[in-house]
Amino acid sequence: MFMFIDILKALVFAGFPVALFSYYLVKLTRGKTILKSNNATELKKELKEITLEHKEEESYFVRILRKKFIKFGGGFYGILALMTYLHVEFIQVVDFLKNFTSFADFIDSIGFKMLLNFFIEAIMNLVVAFTWPLYWIKILPIGSLWVWLSVTFLSHWFATKYALTREIQ
Repeated sequence: MFMFIDILKALVFAGFPVALFSYYLVKLTRGKTILKSNNATELKKELKEITLEHKEEESYFVRILRKKFIKFGGGFYGILALMTYLHVEFIQVVDFLKNFTSFADFIDSIGFKMLLNFFIEAIMNLVVAFTWPLYWIKILPIGSLWVWLSVTFLSHWFATKYALTREIQ
């Protein structure tokens, strides 16, 4: 019974988000480039050779997300590293904004020290992103790490496979 509950928690907290994120990023990249991949291994090789062209109608967020996806490699480890990086950055931005009581406080804090802190934290967050299993163990209610890794990997694999076999619209 415990194993079944752990699998359900892994699906809800990790499997579905990873599957949706993987599907979206592969679909987003396939729509911009001509990928001939049929599996994740071929996709990683193709992603290393891609050069992207920017179009004006595309949002800045979409361009950055696709660029980071390609930079992180597009595989299971890269997807989870990117998700972790975005999660850590989002939490830090929210915490940063909560510290200000007024707009004047925010304006007063802008300076070289703030920029330096952002740069240092971005590097530290990159280290956290590449050691993502340690981060998620602290954040999520993980029972069995192997169950969670298996569910997450299979979710990524199926989503990537599905995105690669779907016709581009």
